[in-house]
Amino acid sequence: MEKFGLSSHQRHRGFASLAGLVHHVDGLIAHASGTEPEWAAPVRARWSAALGAQRSSPAVPGPAVVVGHSLGGAVALACDSPRIVGRVALSGAGITRLRVPAPLLAATVPWLLRPSVARSTALLRRMAAPGQGELPGHLSSWMCLVARHCRTSLAPPPLPSRLLEQRRTVPTLVVAGRFDPFLPPRALGPAARRRLGAEFQVIEGAGHLLLDEAPVEVSAVVEEFCAALED
Repeated sequence: MEKFGLSSHQRHRGFASLAGLVHHVDGLIAHASGTEPEWAAPVRARWSAALGAQRSSPAVPGPAVVVGHSLGGAVALACDSPRIVGRVALSGAGITRLRVPAPLLAATVPWLLRPSVARSTALLRRMAAPGQGELPGHLSSWMCLVARHCRTSLAPPPLPSRLLEQRRTVPTLVVAGRFDPFLPPRALGPAARRRLGAEFQVIEGAGHLLLDEAPVEVSAVVEEFCAALED
């Protein structure tokens, strides 16, 4: 990685993402630190230097469209870079206040107080559209880890109006699932148009978990948005 760079090594070793490679190496070094700390210390220092070099070099050489889901949508809106030529917020927070209906709250409290995979599954089903089949098992495991190890915000406030007004200079697309309980289209659509001047689209048959409920539709929407920017 020091010789060829992280991205090149990621592709060479077949990792699906750069984050996957970083987490893998972090885990190996953490294990080594517990068994051979003297050997691991200089390796960790070299690893930190390699990551530092990655961060100091431009990760994206040219214009980029930033895509964020849920809280990631708020991050995408808050991020300011001259390379960003478009933003896509999928069920994006930060535009209007999130709704937390009573059934969703009833599933959330047990998930927070006594996290388990079963409680995470019950919560995820409340986030998804009615009639969805089995959700991917990794989602339940991930949600369980979130409840156990993170301080999560259930309903973050919208981003400041001043910041959203600045984002009007870059084309933005806001997407919602028809059955999103947090950000129903009837609330998110008008807020996106009013506060951001953004385009708004609804994906039928999906709830809040757009990337898992409707991956094909999401890909098509993002590709269409990018193509329009190029035109």
